[in-house]
Amino acid sequence: MNELTQKFINGINYLVDNEYEPRAIARYAYEFSLDNRINDRQLKYVVYYIRSMDAGPEFELTKEELLEFINQNIT
Repeated sequence: MNELTQKFINGINYLVDNEYEPRAIARYAYEFSLDNRINDRQLKYVVYYIRSMDAGPEFELTKEELLEFINQNIT
């Protein structure tokens, strides 16, 4: 796992451990995508998918779904 991926996962874990709020996690993913050049295909897919969670309640993932999605798509 590269350094940028680890940085993203650490940020997600921090947000999930404190209080799960899908909009805050989507905002974090959005800001992460603006602040970092993401060259890793898997990480880019995960970040862009998660940042779309604030598009509406139908796009929100539960805490368990979010963690499973990340685990399935980032190796």
